[in-house]
Amino acid sequence: MSTPHRPYPSIQGLTWHRTRYYSFFTPMNWHRFEWPDGRDGQVYGPDPDDPHTIAGVSLDHLDTTLTTDDLETVAEGFFGTLEQLPAVSFELRDQSVKGRVLMLEARFTYADHDAVRKRWVRVIYHHTRQVTFIAQGATPEKFAYWLPMFFELMATANVHNEMPGLDFWG
Repeated sequence: MSTPHRPYPSIQGLTWHRTRYYSFFTPMNWHRFEWPDGRDGQVYGPDPDDPHTIAGVSLDHLDTTLTTDDLETVAEGFFGTLEQLPAVSFELRDQSVKGRVLMLEARFTYADHDAVRKRWVRVIYHHTRQVTFIAQGATPEKFAYWLPMFFELMATANVHNEMPGLDFWG
């Protein structure tokens, strides 16, 4: 008995989105959305009629510089907030320090009104900024289908202090 072939999306090309403080790759044919709450950042999705299947980033300027000593405090707040989501179930919870950069990461499902959604969040604290990368499927099935594209965002997500040039990846 053979396993049915599960199609994955094909990559038709990637676009490098870069700002002064962060950069990442997304599929070049995805549509740009605005964050519904007006936050600073960029959000993209494969279907203009599905604002719940997205890959994006938001930027928050903090009033302080976090140090490695702050990791436990910010992790407690981050995971504590996620634990308050309705019917949340974690697949991944991680926290780490690389140099002076703090990173928190979670992959989870949760209830959003009548829908069950799956989300991958990576929060990076860099100098006085919090950069949050988000990949979400409107359903766990859509998340699984788009996971290769979400992985591109997360694998290429970078934070920096100035706009990178074209030689950044070279």
